[in-house]
Amino acid sequence: MELVAARSYEPLTPADLEAIAAVAVRTLADIFDRAPVAGLYRDRLVLLALAQGSALHYLDGKSGIKDFDVWAFFEGGPPKPFPHRKRWSVDLGPSRFGRHPDDRGYSGRRLDIMGRSIAVIGGEAAEDAVRRWLGSRAKSAIALRRKPMFCLLPHRAFGERII
Repeated sequence: MELVAARSYEPLTPADLEAIAAVAVRTLADIFDRAPVAGLYRDRLVLLALAQGSALHYLDGKSGIKDFDVWAFFEGGPPKPFPHRKRWSVDLGPSRFGRHPDDRGYSGRRLDIMGRSIAVIGGEAAEDAVRRWLGSRAKSAIALRRKPMFCLLPHRAFGERII
């Protein structure tokens, strides 16, 4: 029986975070092959993070999950910035989280991937570079810092709260 609900209140575990990270990494690999500007950032991933409502649910277990929002941060450098207005959506697949009623054609919760190219100062830890960007006046940074954010990659910081 397929679970269809606006929000899932199932707890998120570290194993779930690993599965989300794996789907996001596979999706980014496909994006790099399809989108020429994004492809410039293929080897520049600094940090992958769970953000927004799903990150809040990971923290409090009460907010519920509408979808999974993953943010990818890339070291700047190429002549064009990472496509910052683009959102890529992928089906997380069947799981105990069910699916949102508006996501017809999906077998599970939607996973949205957004990205930004950011400045990274030589030798700076990925988390510090992202925290510095989150402290900026960028509209996305202002919106993102209203809720917690948890590191999915790099592995040494896995599950660490970024904000």
